[in-house]
Amino acid sequence: MDNAPRQSTFKRNAHIAYFRRCLQALPAQATGFDSNRITIAYFCLSGLDLLDALERKTSEEDRRGWADWIWSLQAVPGGFSGSTFMLTENSATSPPHLPSTYTALLCLALLREPLDKLNILGLQTFLQSCQAPDGSFAPLPQNEMEGDFQSDLRMTYCASVIADITGVSFDRDSARGMIARCRTWEGAFASRPGVIEAQGGTSYCAIAALSLLDGGRHTNPADRLSTIRWLTQRQSGGFQGRPGKLEDVCYSFWCGAALSILGQANVINRSADTEFLLSAQSPMGGFGKEPEELPDPFHSYLALAALSLHDEPQLGLKQLEPKWNISAETASWLREEVNRINS
Repeated sequence: MDNAPRQSTFKRNAHIAYFRRCLQALPAQATGFDSNRITIAYFCLSGLDLLDALERKTSEEDRRGWADWIWSLQAVPGGFSGSTFMLTENSATSPPHLPSTYTALLCLALLREPLDKLNILGLQTFLQSCQAPDGSFAPLPQNEMEGDFQSDLRMTYCASVIADITGVSFDRDSARGMIARCRTWEGAFASRPGVIEAQGGTSYCAIAALSLLDGGRHTNPADRLSTIRWLTQRQSGGFQGRPGKLEDVCYSFWCGAALSILGQANVINRSADTEFLLSAQSPMGGFGKEPEELPDPFHSYLALAALSLHDEPQLGLKQLEPKWNISAETASWLREEVNRINS
């Protein structure tokens, strides 16, 4: 693998074609057992948006169909399910899902879909029902959960973005406390309190959530410096998620976006990271997690998001809003749209 020729030219048209191919399976042709189709849609739509190709390379009919499908996922009590496979005629057995609600809101914004049908009051009730007394969030309402295996910082991040977008409320103090308890001796953040090893993805979730909850004002300066140190130590060419692990394109986003939120994007070796990311491109479009790996929508989108953070003009990517993980242009539209429906 080390001797294999590496991609170095940005394959814009191939990436556009790749995301369009993935979208052709949404929603009707996708496998009925795929419970995360809305998240796949987010990766593809947001990837096309960063490439400035969403409106130019998809039809109005397709965009209308995707928007109608997303609205069909809105649960009667509020929030969104992950796919039509998860829906039944009984709303009590089709609970909304926290990460799916996050990606559904962003997908509607990407499609420039008016949000008049958004159930804001139900969304607040749903969000509050996902929060446990210890401040953590579960992906489903507490009365739907069996155990707390997914009550980690990913859920706290999703809840924080949803609240920041829509203005709904939850117990912010207990959420901040839960995030603080996830901090490890290394200076970064584990997925849950009591887990001793920090990880790049959950560190991003913690840093972004704290920034959304209070602008990071409660962060001790010494703690902040140790977090920055840990994040910068994850880069060799690209970024690794933990010490001793291989580079993976997704961590170029998780660690790079975390540093950007902390105002430290300048410490990233952008040229080395860009070289690594471009080397993970597939000739058929999309990105694998590392060179020579097959592409998938998750790594393909996060590689583009990481490249967007580097602000390389020759790539022609839109600027990213790292806290929400969407283009700054779409984030601006979404803020204005929420202000409109709330006025």
